[in-house]
Amino acid sequence: MKRVRPKAYTARFTSRGVAGFSLACVLAAFIFMSLTSSPSQGGELPAAEYTLQLNRAISPASGGTILAASDGLFTRAGLSVRVVAGSGDADAIGAVAVDENTIGIASAAAFLKARSEGLAIVAFAGCYAASPVEFFTLPDTTLLRPSDLEGKRIGYKRGPELSVVLYEFVAKNSLAQSKLLPIESEDPLQDLLDRRIDVLLGRLDIEGQELARRNIGYKTLSPASYGVRAAGPVYFVQERTLGKRRSLEKFVIATAAGWNAAYADYERTIPIIANSIDTPLSRPLIARLMDAQRGFLRPYGTRFGELDERRIHVLHAQLLQRRLLQEPVDLTRAVNYDILKEAYRSEANNLSRDEP
Repeated sequence: MKRVRPKAYTARFTSRGVAGFSLACVLAAFIFMSLTSSPSQGGELPAAEYTLQLNRAISPASGGTILAASDGLFTRAGLSVRVVAGSGDADAIGAVAVDENTIGIASAAAFLKARSEGLAIVAFAGCYAASPVEFFTLPDTTLLRPSDLEGKRIGYKRGPELSVVLYEFVAKNSLAQSKLLPIESEDPLQDLLDRRIDVLLGRLDIEGQELARRNIGYKTLSPASYGVRAAGPVYFVQERTLGKRRSLEKFVIATAAGWNAAYADYERTIPIIANSIDTPLSRPLIARLMDAQRGFLRPYGTRFGELDERRIHVLHAQLLQRRLLQEPVDLTRAVNYDILKEAYRSEANNLSRDEP
């Protein structure tokens, strides 16, 4: 809006010596200036600024965020979102701990562990509704059923997420722990390629992506196919950030719309994703990875961002049983389901139950 300068008119009226109107002119000028500078009269409010701290590189797993940014969905929601890559859950947890305007993504297990250690953080949405953790082997290794794990060296990165999945899988499928050879590793993928382990327990969107990028054949065994339905990674913030809950609702709505856009037209969206990710990937591979993660984003007809309360309670019990938590976590305070519910109510069209 072009700004009017009422002081000139006030000076003009004053110079004419119209005594009865001098005070009225001053008051009118003051009111007019107030109205023209008020955001409620058409001016734009400043965008709410957030940093989205990932626990991994920017990849097709961030496709919804990438499209929400490129299509202006965050901007139209009054948000400014800066995405920062990470190299593990600790990056996201550390960033949120020191900045109330940071939204983090971390495994549900790492989130609960940090909360148990006294960090005042709250999960408000799911990144994936289901865990993308899988068992990987090279093509010449037999892995058709759970019992095939017995006698094999199973490598995985140190941390609560993978160890809990492994031991729940063992318990669910009555495997003999004495016949398993679990190995914590700094680089289990390289260990697999160097034949230092036989089986890699990792994530389809990380290790699976890297194997595909290198054009290395592999086989997988899904824990979910054998009774282990683990919680997926979560979005979380500081407790005090919940005071800006409407901004968090808008973040969920815009990200969900970004995922819908990402899957709507691959000819348009795959090039956008390809130009935004950290590790260069071919466009056909990006399309394959996008297809592969559909089942983790919205399994069983769930909506984007939904948190499975039962899975979180089960995970909490498992972490306590394995003594991976210092103290029990009050889940009624650690997980907020209301932000998601309100987002669904206010934007039913954007968060429909149709698959993306």
